[in-house]
Amino acid sequence: MKKLLLLLLMLPLLSFGQHRFTIVKENLVWEKVFPGTVTPEEMMKQIKLTGKCQYVDFNYDVLDFCISYTLDDLKRFGYRQILDPSFFSEGGICTGMIEFKEGRYKVTIFKLECYDPADGILIYPINNYVLKNGEIRDSERYYRSLSYYDQYFNFIFSIMPQGKDW
Repeated sequence: MKKLLLLLLMLPLLSFGQHRFTIVKENLVWEKVFPGTVTPEEMMKQIKLTGKCQYVDFNYDVLDFCISYTLDDLKRFGYRQILDPSFFSEGGICTGMIEFKEGRYKVTIFKLECYDPADGILIYPINNYVLKNGEIRDSERYYRSLSYYDQYFNFIFSIMPQGKDW
């Protein structure tokens, strides 16, 4: 019985550590390869249809994009205003690129920013809040925060059409 109770208590903590973020040159980067045959044009159209698109452009076999997120977007993945860091409170923007290969595409988000919680206008890199000395802060709050972003990005980019017969 004790083992079962311990396992049930540990599962939520273990899930917070599950995300696709890495640190590259002291910058937080999210990267994932999705299976599926999709053209850059279809991907551009789908990103625009999310209603979160700030810009999207296709150059030199790479699709560049900037999407926004709001507090409500992250609430659907478990964000709790009192327990989680304040940098979520006003939302923000994410900048990245999508590369295409046969049967798959790779999404890389290399710039993740949030609006200043105090005035809601200025943009600050998430790195300022989540990283300390070039590493992710060792706190459940920050791992949980990254899991919200991870779920949001999976949701946004996994809804992409799987070819023309979608």
